[in-house]
Amino acid sequence: MRKVMLAAAFVALAATTAQAQVQAKRFSVTTRVGTVTPERSSSLDMAGLVGLDTEYSLNKYFGTGVSVDVTRGNTHREDFVARLRYGNANAGGGDTVYYQYVGQPVNTIHIGAMGVARYPTKRITPFVMGGFGTYTMLLDTQINGKAAIKNSASYTVGGGVWIKFTERSGIQIDARQLTMRNFDRGFLDPTAGRNPNRVFPEDFPAVPASKSTAGNLMLSLGFRYIPGSAGGN
Repeated sequence: MRKVMLAAAFVALAATTAQAQVQAKRFSVTTRVGTVTPERSSSLDMAGLVGLDTEYSLNKYFGTGVSVDVTRGNTHREDFVARLRYGNANAGGGDTVYYQYVGQPVNTIHIGAMGVARYPTKRITPFVMGGFGTYTMLLDTQINGKAAIKNSASYTVGGGVWIKFTERSGIQIDARQLTMRNFDRGFLDPTAGRNPNRVFPEDFPAVPASKSTAGNLMLSLGFRYIPGSAGGN
């Protein structure tokens, strides 16, 4: 949360005080690419991000819309250690012990409704946003031996800046904090809890305590476009 607020404050400092041309009752579409950095306790690695925002301007200062974010990342392999035994089955299940870090790809789709508040200027418009929605995590079917899908509620806060190129187009830079509710790190375990390492846990990196929420810092650069006739920021 602190990182998001600092990023939003930084981009807001770039704003000028000249009057902008922002038309009410207009739609805008923003396509975004960027990165998402999950909270360490989630056992997810940094991943790429593709997003889409659609917004309807209620008036010059406020808008509402929908956002969609899609990421494909991987679990943090060091957090999932399997203890495998081979060799003579009569010797405690095997006389050879092998430790393996295991991981798997994770696809995440987030869909949410959002509200936007902005301060339009001639060329640069800082904004803050917040919203709520749902996220869906999809794991590899072959690795898990079955369809593995989880979804639950989420909420988002953030801010950024629009930089106007023409009356209908510009770029958007933003930082958002996506918080996943009812997060279950055990769902990401490729071994489904089988063969855990309970003998020498001190020989491997410590795993952070799990939490029921997972924060994700999303940084993105987007192209913003206003369909229709000229006008708007």
